Amino acid sequence: MATMGTTMAARTALLLIAGVMLLSCASAPTQSRAQETGAPASGLGFETGPLSVMVLGEDAHPSLLPRDDPAFRRVVSELQAAMDRRGFRVVDAAAVAAELGWKSGGTGDRVDALEAARLANASGSAATRVQAVVLFRIESIYRDLRYTTRIDLTLSGEIYDVRSNRFLGAFDLPTETVSTAGSCVTSTCASNAVGGRARDLAVDLGAVLARRLAYLAPPAGTVTGGKRLHESVYTVTFRQLSTEDALSIIGVMTDGFPGYRSHDLMRGGVALRRYQYVSTASVAEIERWLTLLLVDMDLDPQRQVFLGVRGSDIWIERLTPGGARSVD
Repeated sequence: MATMGTTMAARTALLLIAGVMLLSCASAPTQSRAQETGAPASGLGFETGPLSVMVLGEDAHPSLLPRDDPAFRRVVSELQAAMDRRGFRVVDAAAVAAELGWKSGGTGDRVDALEAARLANASGSAATRVQAVVLFRIESIYRDLRYTTRIDLTLSGEIYDVRSNRFLGAFDLPTETVSTAGSCVTSTCASNAVGGRARDLAVDLGAVLARRLAYLAPPAGTVTGGKRLHESVYTVTFRQLSTEDALSIIGVMTDGFPGYRSHDLMRGGVALRRYQYVSTASVAEIERWLTLLLVDMDLDPQRQVFLGVRGSDIWIERLTPGGARSVD
């Protein structure tokens, strides 16, 4: 047993070395996140990689600003931009709903929002997965005066780690008072007044959330200058591969592929393993590097395994019988 463990460890180490040497010839390394932002260099595993966050609104009470109000959507957009600037990976709830075919409409409370986040995590797509949910609400109290309409806005909410059902804390910003030019007789007038404060509300809330979310994982840093590389989220699936082969491939992808940011195991088993893989590399580059890696591992992409790519989905499936390849 000791000899077998030593052999497997040595084999994995050789694969990692070969993968790094192979990829150094295939492509020049990309700049790391630490180099981009000036943060200290460190390994970017899931714990220190970009934390995925979804911003969701609650509007089930009559005093709350509706989610379909233009002012509410503007606050969400500004808040998402503020979180993105602070190094978080923001997953847009509307984009997730469109990808999964959900119908929007109606009011929603806290339970509805958290259930939506959990269903997104269970969809099987890495692009829809999130770890933290920012649930917030905007309470608006209107008071008509002779010369204007006074609107008192209170923004509050909670933060949850949806993967562990952990409550991470609440937030409550100081009340903002908005006045309109003359009395407001239409909802559009009030909405425009609220929307004018959207950026201020989002900036203040973004600073609060960054401190709270650092409890889960510190953001990679704020980009204040230079070029920030675009990150893509891939779903990488291994079917009918031995555990040794699957772990060897994902090991080279994390330690040897340029542009790597983070990864996380979505589903593990004997015949199927699925990962969330975040990288600045394009899908064409990853396909090319994987093809070279499979050849180096004596897994013929034409006969023994099938390498498939469709959008952000990448999968490798063994074609030959048997779950494990023979050892020479």
